[in-house]
Amino acid sequence: MLGDASMFRQKIIIIVVCEGPSERAYIQELNRYFDEEEILLQFVAKPSNGGQFSLVKSKYREVRQNNKKSIIKIWVDKDRYFRNDASDMDHYKAKPLDIPDFLFSYMNYEDFLTMHLSSKKLNNWLFFCNKRNHFTAPSHSSEYLSEFVKFIGNYSKGEIPFEINKQTLENLKKHQEDSSIPFKCDFADELFCLLGNNF
Repeated sequence: MLGDASMFRQKIIIIVVCEGPSERAYIQELNRYFDEEEILLQFVAKPSNGGQFSLVKSKYREVRQNNKKSIIKIWVDKDRYFRNDASDMDHYKAKPLDIPDFLFSYMNYEDFLTMHLSSKKLNNWLFFCNKRNHFTAPSHSSEYLSEFVKFIGNYSKGEIPFEINKQTLENLKKHQEDSSIPFKCDFADELFCLLGNNF
């Protein structure tokens, strides 16, 4: 809680260019948590309908054109860049100066979600990922999504399979800071930096 001083502070609004409905649903749930906890922070999701570099670049420029003074971040999965699908990593390395550095989820959105779970559950998913060499040859969603549904329960793209609360965010922070866990997310780093003493 921010207390009485909150009335004298302005809400920080950050636009996030993201891949699609999954990230948008996460951001909506995160904003609900901010409202409940009276945290003066809000993310606005602007999906690019895919993580391909050309789509993300185009969406960022469109959003920037319409929001010249806003803070804008780009959040995408690292897997397709690691694999260099459609030469995405090549394009990213040669990106124009007006395109900011991306915030990546390593390797994908579902891996990011598991970081909100208990260490025991996360380690179960990590075991499955290691079995399929996910960190040296990142799997496509068609190769792991059915297993992820079995692992986490009722889930489909565009949904959040758990509530975002203090406990799930504490799990995310703990796993983000644990160097032994290969799942990581640059967006999480930004989130906890922004939350500061509010978390």
